[in-house]
Amino acid sequence: MKKKILITGAAGNLGGRLFNILSKKYFVIGTDIKRSNQNFKNSKFILCDLKNYKKVLKITKKIYAIVHFGSIPVEDTFKNILNNNILATYNVFEAARINKVKKIIFASSNHVVGFHKRIINLDEKCMQRPDTNYGLSKCFGENIARLYADKFNIKGFCIRIGSCLDRPTDRRHLSTWISPNDLAQLVDIGISKKYHFEIVYGISNNNRSWWNNKAAFKLGYKPKDYAENYSNKNLSRNEHVSKIALKFQGGVFVSNGFKGIVTDIE
Repeated sequence: MKKKILITGAAGNLGGRLFNILSKKYFVIGTDIKRSNQNFKNSKFILCDLKNYKKVLKITKKIYAIVHFGSIPVEDTFKNILNNNILATYNVFEAARINKVKKIIFASSNHVVGFHKRIINLDEKCMQRPDTNYGLSKCFGENIARLYADKFNIKGFCIRIGSCLDRPTDRRHLSTWISPNDLAQLVDIGISKKYHFEIVYGISNNNRSWWNNKAAFKLGYKPKDYAENYSNKNLSRNEHVSKIALKFQGGVFVSNGFKGIVTDIE
């Protein structure tokens, strides 16, 4: 019998892609606040607002693993981030605890570490340094994943996603890009491999990466796609309007509204 997987955010860009790819291997239940037009074999779609705990509790019954991609994917007001990214994520983890879900694969973000400088190569053990309310909410997600792994034995797999697109479109993506197929490979590792708690980086095979992805490689991750293949394409340079954006790993997420003192940030 195929394992039953729940994907939150299944009507969104990344969640929708995973809904398609993972339904080839697992029985996938997709959920989102809006309806998805996708219909795949071995799949089912359920409308659900993750802020409604009772509904989340209902849809997580008899689920083996949750792939939690449901959130606001960009910067927003703290109130919106609080409700849609933090409260909703808590509901997912708490419902998983009640319903004895085995694993949660959490869509984290490179913006968890956005205030690290680009000259520093980071691994999974580096300090969190969020660059926005959005990045802060992903710090919460990583930390609740660790708590629920240690305290309740729900295995946690956090993917610090860089830039998931069909191909790089901006110069920054040569460092941060991950293809949809490589992302699906990482998610599948989170579902199928043995671990307690892991943080990995969501990147393809990128020579210019700022991240040491040894934790993912140890679990068998073998990225198929290579950002450098696109280095000669007509890539935009969105970050080049700001020296601040070019200095820090979070790029324009750092520079937008920045009022700090660069020399004070080690």
